[in-house]
Amino acid sequence: MRKGRFPQIIKQYKFDEERNAYLIEVSLDNYDDVYDAWDPAPFKKRFIELDFDDFIVNSSEDIPFKYDINIVLYLPLEKKDENRQKSVVSAFKNYYSYATEKVEIEWLREKKRNFSYLLMSLFFLITGYILQLGNSNAFLEVLKQGVLIGGWVFLWEFITNIFIKRTKSQIRYKTIKRLVLSELRFVYV
Repeated sequence: MRKGRFPQIIKQYKFDEERNAYLIEVSLDNYDDVYDAWDPAPFKKRFIELDFDDFIVNSSEDIPFKYDINIVLYLPLEKKDENRQKSVVSAFKNYYSYATEKVEIEWLREKKRNFSYLLMSLFFLITGYILQLGNSNAFLEVLKQGVLIGGWVFLWEFITNIFIKRTKSQIRYKTIKRLVLSELRFVYV
């Protein structure tokens, strides 16, 4: 690992040389701190607490994708419970697997939307250029310009979605997928 490349990460997160991964460390008072208190579902199916999720996701975003991450949860020694530990791991994996599926579904919707933008753009641009071949009066000129502008707007939406919004979705997907694949460890102090 090069020391000068990401100095803020080196200072903020510990690096586990043995596992070749950065550690995201969280201190908890109880296993329940991971779960959303308002979710009545059983522990394995409960949603993750929003503050916990924000911290984990934001920390994961800080660390470049070329590095693996491990989540280390610190708990008091007297709270040690193997069953609860398994439940937390299961809930964590379920929550982020579900989040990954949601991003994938959004990608499919975005692809369909982009395809429709492209088709609408082509339709309006071709129609606008065909209208320019005919006779013109004031009404037809306004119609031609409106159709051409509409075609360029749809084309711009298509290009924006492909090169800007898609990149953001890909980063979100990589971040969440990395959390699903990360190792979750418990340390009792």
